[in-house]
Amino acid sequence: MNILFYGYGNHAKSIKKYLDEIIKSKKRYCFLNKNNKNFDNITFFNDIYEAQNKFKRFSCAFITSPNEYHLSHLKDCINLKIPYIYVEKPAIGIEDYLANNSENNGIKFLQIGYQYNYEPAIIQLKNILNEKSFGSLLRLDIFFGKGIAFKDDFANKWRSKNINAVSETLGSHLINILIFLLGKENIKGYKSLTKQSNENHFFDTFHFFGFTKDSIMFSLTASWGSPLNQTIKAYFSDMVWSYDMKKIIKNYPRDCFDEKGLFKYPPTIIEDCKKQGIKASVSSFLKKVMTNEEYDFEFNNSSFVYDLLYKEEK
Repeated sequence: MNILFYGYGNHAKSIKKYLDEIIKSKKRYCFLNKNNKNFDNITFFNDIYEAQNKFKRFSCAFITSPNEYHLSHLKDCINLKIPYIYVEKPAIGIEDYLANNSENNGIKFLQIGYQYNYEPAIIQLKNILNEKSFGSLLRLDIFFGKGIAFKDDFANKWRSKNINAVSETLGSHLINILIFLLGKENIKGYKSLTKQSNENHFFDTFHFFGFTKDSIMFSLTASWGSPLNQTIKAYFSDMVWSYDMKKIIKNYPRDCFDEKGLFKYPPTIIEDCKKQGIKASVSSFLKKVMTNEEYDFEFNNSSFVYDLLYKEEK
């Protein structure tokens, strides 16, 4: 089994670590990255055709290169007839390209790697919304933050040089979760802002907020300028549901009263539910690779995420 990686950054390393754990059969990795020298029996190539001369064919490919190269690297994979392709989000332009070039592309399955769509806790919240088991949703808040913009080497990274990096890299995840939970047809009005830090002067925080057609408010913030925090909180008419990537916390029911007939805080239910990270989405992809069959592509609303990121609401 020959596995191709475009890029060898942190994302690719996480995927490789997981593949090493679950693929017990013989496998060979090929990495395309001009910035690395060969080490630890890993061979790096400068371009795909140099790699093809050695590996001949690939069972699947993981496109984990910088955002602006996703589409061109997909085209390379199509030219080499690689049947299974996993593309790191945001995968800008890929869904539209394949819609207009679907004939004879040789792809059996493609997955855009919005990994939170595969997280058990978020799937639980999606089911609660669909079943309306705790009343109607009033508000959805999502905050993902970590302070990488304050690391000493951040100024030398590609993320520091692109005003849209925080929205494309982290904000796109939050918008994708929003669409997965509430449905793209329900997003009515929205506004987005990218904030420049007063301390480090990088554009390190992205806000996205608005309302659905049923007047449900949503508020999303993605930041590289805060302490580590990942929180999703949903306010229902009969429950408050929250998730911190370790535990799900539910406070319900609404109608809890003290001896004077006044409202009191409802009971708290805690469920252990540690975030699976990249493991859940890669596992779903790999199961399809192993069957050698064709499947419907999982674009995970990547095109609509792009529209919300870059097209102003009228």
